[in-house]
Amino acid sequence: MKDYKLIAFDMDGTLLTSKNTISVPVREALDEAVDKGKTVIICTGRSYRELMDYDQQEFKKIRYYICENGALIFDSIKREVIAKTCIPEELVLRILDLAELEDVMVYLAVEGQNLVNQKDALRMEYFHAERYKDIELRSAVLCDDIIQRYREYPVPVEKMNLYSASVGLRDKFSGLLEKLPLSLVHAEETGLEIMAPDMSKAAGFLKLCDYLKIPIEETIAVGDSDNDVDMIKAAGLGIAMGNARPCVKEVCDIMVSDNDHDGCAEAVKQYLLILNYS
Repeated sequence: MKDYKLIAFDMDGTLLTSKNTISVPVREALDEAVDKGKTVIICTGRSYRELMDYDQQEFKKIRYYICENGALIFDSIKREVIAKTCIPEELVLRILDLAELEDVMVYLAVEGQNLVNQKDALRMEYFHAERYKDIELRSAVLCDDIIQRYREYPVPVEKMNLYSASVGLRDKFSGLLEKLPLSLVHAEETGLEIMAPDMSKAAGFLKLCDYLKIPIEETIAVGDSDNDVDMIKAAGLGIAMGNARPCVKEVCDIMVSDNDHDGCAEAVKQYLLILNYS
């Protein structure tokens, strides 16, 4: 068994249970891995601000976060951004022009902070993203008109989400935007995540591994959804959760239990710390 030095976990559907909690066995496994000298990182589509519920508790021993599908890499000890990649302003404006024509929820990630319209955050079930409703209401900058606000005060945007009411509308946006120099990935049932060209969790993962001088073949990546596929393929060992989408199971090396049955603890103990128990 290879002596892996680093493990990267997706959050939603992976570290988090279906109730958005981290189980005691998983939290203890994360702490044990760090205590035994392993590097544990979080690799998520969320903004850094959306991690604050966990940052000082369940993740208190975790130093590095890859946020916003790789667009923002954060050092939680130094409280500083290691790397950031933004969508060109002219492309943000083009996306907002399209979004304004439809009943869609716009999400912007700016300097690790999430921004949404308050009226949309209050009806996230309409956009099939109800699991994020409480998070947005607690952590987001709630705007009256996010599109007009951006037009008046354009700022660097690391990531955008468009949450649609239907798969058909999401696919319509995908078709229009795939012609532009952007990275697109489906999220949840009807969401579309938008990043700068060539940006992905895998890109952020590779960048952080290079920063930490850890060979990619000595890493493990664990995930469940579309935006985890490239990271799982890039890692030395790719692990799919039992609840993973078929696209993840097709590319993984192994599978563990689902997110409601401590699959992440299984990944740590059976594949990251196996040499410590032998």
